[in-house]
Amino acid sequence: MSTDRPQSTPDEESLAMLLEEVAAMAAAKRPLVSGLENLDDASMGKVGRAANVVRVGLAQGKSTAESIAAVAGGYRSPVRLAMEVMAITGSTEPIEEAARLIRQTSEDRRRMVLAAINPILNVIVGATILFFVMPWILVSLAQAEFIEPAFAPSITEICQAFAQDFMLATIATVVVVGLLSWGLAWGLSQSRRNGDVFRDHATFCRWLAIQINPARGTPGSTTGIELGRVLQAAAEAVGPAWSSSWASVIDNVHGGSTSEDALEMPPHTPEPVRQCVLDLVNGRRPSDRIALDLRRLAELYLQKSNRDRSLWTEVLPRAVTWLLMILMMVILLQAILMPLLQVVGEVAQ
Repeated sequence: MSTDRPQSTPDEESLAMLLEEVAAMAAAKRPLVSGLENLDDASMGKVGRAANVVRVGLAQGKSTAESIAAVAGGYRSPVRLAMEVMAITGSTEPIEEAARLIRQTSEDRRRMVLAAINPILNVIVGATILFFVMPWILVSLAQAEFIEPAFAPSITEICQAFAQDFMLATIATVVVVGLLSWGLAWGLSQSRRNGDVFRDHATFCRWLAIQINPARGTPGSTTGIELGRVLQAAAEAVGPAWSSSWASVIDNVHGGSTSEDALEMPPHTPEPVRQCVLDLVNGRRPSDRIALDLRRLAELYLQKSNRDRSLWTEVLPRAVTWLLMILMMVILLQAILMPLLQVVGEVAQ
């Protein structure tokens, strides 16, 4: 099992490429099995190995959704949903959307890591200077008697402790770096959590639009599509928590509810999304008009999510860097200028 797992589970980019190949085969009405055979080549790397696993699953009688979801790893649910929605709507857009979500998640993670690298490096440099370099400077100044004895004992003794005990300085550096790094990681996690609210709304709206009126492939409509299943698939595409919050709404739709009060949509649902869902359930507007509004809302919420995340991935790391640089400059200037000011004061007296 340890040797088969890496072969059957591609990385995120390889999985997205595999989904795009499957979408291209479906759009060209090309048999999936023969297309996957062409991908099963050593030069294709993880994509080829994953294609082989999918082809073997199809040969064993598994459905296309189950076979592809088997190599999707943590993206199993959205990939399975994409295949099922494509089978219902006849459009390849769900597969393309699943590939886009995979790449978006990977890019968000990469941006978070890059946003944390520079501040953490600055914290390490600052802590090293503070606990390894500054104690030697202050102790040297104290021994030169530029610092008055009345002022020296507390600071000089502390600096001597760090200068003479390498382990103490190391522990202090690790503690400071750890605390500041934890604070930065907490801030970035808050960014993901806050940004995900708008991003979840965007994903929900886009998956609703894909099901009721695909932009590419065979035109879809709400005719023959059970609306409760449409809402359930869109909620599952966002995640388990979102699906749970919309479970009662789906049950109410199955029960024939049509009013906003009877549907009992989650309180965090924005008013435009509420209106689109109501219009969809009541059939007040054509599905293509509702889908267009949902796509525009998805773009709006995605922009809001990116704007909120940029405050944490760009502004916060810069602010931490500036704060550390200013703090180190103040400490260094104080260490350099304090003896000079004391000498000038003695001369003036």
